[in-house]
Amino acid sequence: MECYHGIVSMNHQIEGSLMLNGNSINFTNGKGYLEKDWGKSFPSSYIWLQSNHFLEEAVSLKCSVAKIPWLRSSFVGFIAGLWWKNKFIRFTTYNRSKLVKAFANLEYVEIEMENPRYHLEIIAVRDAPTALASPILGLMDGRIEETMNATIHIKLSERRSGKILYMDKGKHGGLEVAGNVEELFTGS
Repeated sequence: MECYHGIVSMNHQIEGSLMLNGNSINFTNGKGYLEKDWGKSFPSSYIWLQSNHFLEEAVSLKCSVAKIPWLRSSFVGFIAGLWWKNKFIRFTTYNRSKLVKAFANLEYVEIEMENPRYHLEIIAVRDAPTALASPILGLMDGRIEETMNATIHIKLSERRSGKILYMDKGKHGGLEVAGNVEELFTGS
């Protein structure tokens, strides 16, 4: 694998401040999310998003869809986690989940996944991105664009009955769309 990914914290309270141009910015009682990536290179194409600023207080979402190199080929891998009502609901390539839809354009991203019990729909509205350095073959020579102000709409329903269990809108979402994402597209 070129890249590994781990979540350190889906949602935690932060405390502290930052001095910027002589002004103190207070982050106390803010919300945090912490993850780690390691390896030589990011995937050649991927969609990544995250938010923990939903109307319902203790909800967090992380989702990614990526082209994963494997042996002499590749496949579209995905992982999403929704922390809701004190439980972590997983949608992954390796737990019998299915990627129903993946789509992205300059305005929004749309992803649908289902596992044996749940169906998750995500629509993330893009905002102006900032360029960040990213790894290519172990060097930070790449550039990706990330926004930290996406709006992320989610709908969780029972897979079999279609009953809607939870709908919400997350603000201050992180969103990256990188590479030739058309190779990730599935569904209509």
